[in-house]
Amino acid sequence: MTDGSDLEAPEEFTAAQGIEEDEKIRKIQRENLTRVAHENKERRRQWALRKTRPKSKKNVDLEAAATENPEELPNIGELLPSNIVEILAAREKKTFSSDSEEEALKEKPKKRKKKLRNSGPETILLNKIPPPQCLESSLEFLKKRKMQVSRSSAILKNADQALRLISSKGNLLSKN
Repeated sequence: MTDGSDLEAPEEFTAAQGIEEDEKIRKIQRENLTRVAHENKERRRQWALRKTRPKSKKNVDLEAAATENPEELPNIGELLPSNIVEILAAREKKTFSSDSEEEALKEKPKKRKKKLRNSGPETILLNKIPPPQCLESSLEFLKKRKMQVSRSSAILKNADQALRLISSKGNLLSKN
């Protein structure tokens, strides 16, 4: 901090450099996925071969000798001794995973299905519902009131029009 250097500062990239770095990372990730899938496939194939072929007496004798004296067996190049390989194979056999893990790595996350929204328990048609009692009683009240009160012709025309609009076809009062 005293000399003002940016040793601990993160790297800064231009947009083009960032895109290149991103492409490199994605390429490495794809290669890793394919490598892991190939290794899992090979491991399953080897496991299936071990399961299906019967062990001969020679193989049993060699395995017994390998567990007793691992130094006596010749090592070829960089290969591990057979007893270590068998221990690792036994450990793999215990933790053998299904294909679903491999498929989960390959597949992209699927889009979630949208839930259907229910607007209610069922659709109700207004034509099938009879008009409420309050509407009928209010119409009766208007008719009685109209007969009782003397009004000018303008008000009576508007009252008739209001009565016609309320009781006209296609409204709640209509009984089809």
